[in-house]
Amino acid sequence: MRLLVVEDNERVQAALRSALSKQGLEAVCATTGKAAMELLERSRPDAVLLDLGLPDCDGLALCGRMRAVSSVPILVTTARADHDSCVRGLDLGADDYLVKPYNLAEVLARLRAVMRRQRSCEHQGAEDPPGGLLLAGPVRIDLRERVVLVDGVPTELSPEEFGILVALARQPGETLPAGRLVDEMMRVHRAALEQALPAHISSLRERLGAPHLLESVEGGGHRLAVHGAV
Repeated sequence: MRLLVVEDNERVQAALRSALSKQGLEAVCATTGKAAMELLERSRPDAVLLDLGLPDCDGLALCGRMRAVSSVPILVTTARADHDSCVRGLDLGADDYLVKPYNLAEVLARLRAVMRRQRSCEHQGAEDPPGGLLLAGPVRIDLRERVVLVDGVPTELSPEEFGILVALARQPGETLPAGRLVDEMMRVHRAALEQALPAHISSLRERLGAPHLLESVEGGGHRLAVHGAV
């Protein structure tokens, strides 16, 4: 397993790399947010250990940037023990949040846990029925149109309720832990956002009243054109 370790303290980084190596794990290391993003794309890690105290950017913002381009499990490791930082990190896409000083065995256990959840979500997604129709007893769910019928009657659900129902309908009769429900809800919302993104981009261009400001880049990316930017 290859881990991307984002840690600006070189002594801590070296100790962590050595400890991970003894566990048979490969570590690629970055001391800045810029280097971390480059390594994320180039090395394709299986998971990320992300320290928040970086010299060139806010670690929480970096977490959000990573999550925007990758579904890799992210474990935040930081000295910030305040509740707000933890909540914001999880909201920005971190899979877990561990306060320093930490025990290596706990880090590895948490990594294994988040990777199991990711594999579970990917496995469930691969089993979505043809046509995007999910059937579970009297419940019929159109995953593409996000329409729910119960005994043939349309049922209006909030996005959060829809995500919960989809997670449960994929495993009918099975008890799902709260953490797994949350993981599945995030996956459902992400898939819906990705599908609707072109329409949102088009609508945003119209609302800005200056379509040239929002550029679509070859390869599927988008950027806000700023005078003087290259």
